[in-house]
Amino acid sequence: TMQGSTALAASALVLLVLSGAAEAFSPSAALPLRTQRVAASRGAAGVVCAESDTPTRRGLFQGALGLAIGSVLPSAPLPVAAEGGNTAVLKIKTADGIEGEVVIELMPDIAPQTVAQFKQWVESGLYDGTAFHRANKFLDKVVLVGGDPYTKEESVCNNVDTWKGEKTCSNGKGYGPDGFLASGKRSSGDDEKSTRGLWDKGGPPGWRKDGLSLIKLEPEFSGKHERGTISFRRFKKPNSAGSQFVINLADMSKEMDGQSAVFGKITKGIELLDKIDTKNVLKSNAALEFPRDDGKMSTTWSAWDRPVARQGIESIRII
Repeated sequence: TMQGSTALAASALVLLVLSGAAEAFSPSAALPLRTQRVAASRGAAGVVCAESDTPTRRGLFQGALGLAIGSVLPSAPLPVAAEGGNTAVLKIKTADGIEGEVVIELMPDIAPQTVAQFKQWVESGLYDGTAFHRANKFLDKVVLVGGDPYTKEESVCNNVDTWKGEKTCSNGKGYGPDGFLASGKRSSGDDEKSTRGLWDKGGPPGWRKDGLSLIKLEPEFSGKHERGTISFRRFKKPNSAGSQFVINLADMSKEMDGQSAVFGKITKGIELLDKIDTKNVLKSNAALEFPRDDGKMSTTWSAWDRPVARQGIESIRII
């Protein structure tokens, strides 16, 4: 029966956890001098063990618990191609006067799981009220980074520390009511610096950019990163994409092909995005990196890419 299966799974979980704890904290437990990074998961609903190059007894116990929970929790189904249209419309309104719609044709033929995941976040309203929090230019190349829920002007919470089950909440008002950050050109004192400290870390509930994330999107890296394409932003691991995305306003094939998932291309309104100011910027929390898995050196751009004027995304909808 269902109750019997649940009870059996719970009993197995307790035994696995106790076994892992006993092994991890046993005085005779031998710790290797060096271990490779390991991540074990059970679908999108599983728990992933911590990554570490220097093992500790607590780390071993956490790994045992993660594997135990992952072995009894049901796997969350991968996103499937959502019904409806494959056109996304971004409504843009910036504090410095850029306003209009950007139309993106999605590409379920080359990235069906990625498109389905993007549609899921759109339908949930995750992107509404966010902003492009990075507008980076290197030589003649420009990219915009958006899709972080922490860029909303309202308070947003997420289970960032999935191991402890604790929530991290922003205070909203990353830019404040006036829509600007203080700079050499103007003053502003109605914003929350603590909120901006969370930018780049936001995503859907349960997501974080390291191996402890409960959200994992399998790579679909076959698309070409031409001018006007949109791809999910990934971090160190190839399946680490959450909700953040990169819009390429230049050909980024050299930096990103085979390493990130292209899932759409702008068909209308790219001239609005070309107007976004990449010069009047402040320093972000870290440099902008384009990770790779092929052994080649990753490309890293300057951290000076935080727009002084809020580059708002009022909404995204699928038609």
